[in-house]
Amino acid sequence: MVSCSRSAIVSIHAKWINDGDTSNRHQGVGRPCVIKEKECQRLSHLIKQNRHHTVAQLTAQYNAGPSASVSEHTVQRTLLDMGLCSRHPTHVPLLTKRHRQLCLQWAQEHRDWIMDEWTRVAWSDESRFLIHHVDTHVRVCRLPGELLIRSCTAGHTQVDGGDIML
Repeated sequence: MVSCSRSAIVSIHAKWINDGDTSNRHQGVGRPCVIKEKECQRLSHLIKQNRHHTVAQLTAQYNAGPSASVSEHTVQRTLLDMGLCSRHPTHVPLLTKRHRQLCLQWAQEHRDWIMDEWTRVAWSDESRFLIHHVDTHVRVCRLPGELLIRSCTAGHTQVDGGDIML
């Protein structure tokens, strides 16, 4: 049994029949958005030019354009509404084009291996400890699915004496 009045159920049913929706949200209520859809596209373009910019830098760039001036808070909220969050970049090894080709070739050669062939591979259980400091204060602005886009990654190299294997 539903705990609401019969008139409420009749009203909701009529709204569903007439509008195809039961939401009770009134259009045009509240303060209008300062950043419209076209400005969102411009903001997205600014981010894709340099994903390492802070909200303050993005706001300054945005305000330098033809659109109305907005606050950092407005830019931050708009970025979150667009799904763009500040995240740590994905750390990937710096590979040359040749390295990538060799990795792809190796993967293609071994993609049809059966489990018996993989059991003959010697897997190591080594632990690696970095000696050099890795800067974790770098942030990039990206969507959840943009994990390995080149502008959202931070490359690293292995230097002689840079780590210890135990």
